[in-house]
Amino acid sequence: MEGAEMDEERSFRRQELESFDTLKAALKLYLHNSNFIVFTLFTSIPLCTLLVYSEIILHKTLYEVSGFLSGTTDYLYIDDGLRAYSYDARLTPETLPKIIQVFLLYLVPYHLLDLFSLVLTVDSAADLIGAEEKPASLKTVALKALKKARFRGPFITSLYVHLFSICTFVGLMWVVANYQILLRAGFSSFYMSSFSFPRGYLKEVLLGLVHGVAFMALLMKYMDWSAEWNMGLVVSILEDSYGSEAMEVSAYLSKGNNKKGAFLMLVFFLWGLCLRLPCLYGKCSETNGGVLVISVVMCLVCVGNVLKWVTSLLYFKECKKRVMEKKFDEEEGESVVQAMVQEKTRVVQPEAEAVGSA
Repeated sequence: MEGAEMDEERSFRRQELESFDTLKAALKLYLHNSNFIVFTLFTSIPLCTLLVYSEIILHKTLYEVSGFLSGTTDYLYIDDGLRAYSYDARLTPETLPKIIQVFLLYLVPYHLLDLFSLVLTVDSAADLIGAEEKPASLKTVALKALKKARFRGPFITSLYVHLFSICTFVGLMWVVANYQILLRAGFSSFYMSSFSFPRGYLKEVLLGLVHGVAFMALLMKYMDWSAEWNMGLVVSILEDSYGSEAMEVSAYLSKGNNKKGAFLMLVFFLWGLCLRLPCLYGKCSETNGGVLVISVVMCLVCVGNVLKWVTSLLYFKECKKRVMEKKFDEEEGESVVQAMVQEKTRVVQPEAEAVGSA
């Protein structure tokens, strides 16, 4: 049992080290050709513009929802431990339309613009891998990417990815909403009144701990799935597979290498999160200077998005190479075994014939 745990730990460390190598290779590939940088920035302009607009609306919506969820609260402790709550609702009539607007922006225009940037980025990055040392011109990079670009297959695959992402996002939001609903309904006090917990916030802490663990577990699983989904998009761009077939190919190639993919996606998730949170807490959307800061931040998010697709491309090629090497080793091992059996048969057969004749 200990041996299996040690092997699993060594495998995790190996994949973690390989993840850093992949990130370094992606960054080197991105910085190798300045024309590639210019091309990807140019193709990301529509996506960046949409992100700035949607981020401002999202901030204002989150401020209103947060104010509602954290409204002024009155606590009343009774002998049996029950609490009475009163909240100051702060939702405005415009909150729900804003939530719907953000959802629709993500559902249609963001999906299409992100797909456009993805296809051109992966096609142009694939040309750079193994290319000559002399950097290609901007015109060459653009023409090659536009000539190779295929949108039908990636679009079908992206519908699968979009559906899976929305379902996972709904699951994450359900955990948060469930925690808020139970907390505001006094569930922790009512349900756990039979336990010997002290009064105060300990019950709320326990309720938050349970939901926090569930949220983190689903989030880490989402990172694992994201690596497979993004590889499926890369497969649909570079190969003839798309849709469910591309997702199956991705799952097959990433088998045994999932921790590496999850770690890579976690890096880019944290990149976007660390860029967005200061703007959110600083309420940048409420001032003109803050809007400028949001614009710069969204440009950096788009750069991270390009690096994510370059990393997914390298991750796909590494997984494909690993599977091919493993298959070659198995076939070579089978051929060696067959040769040994044939050799043994060749040696034993004359001896058997000699014994038979005697």
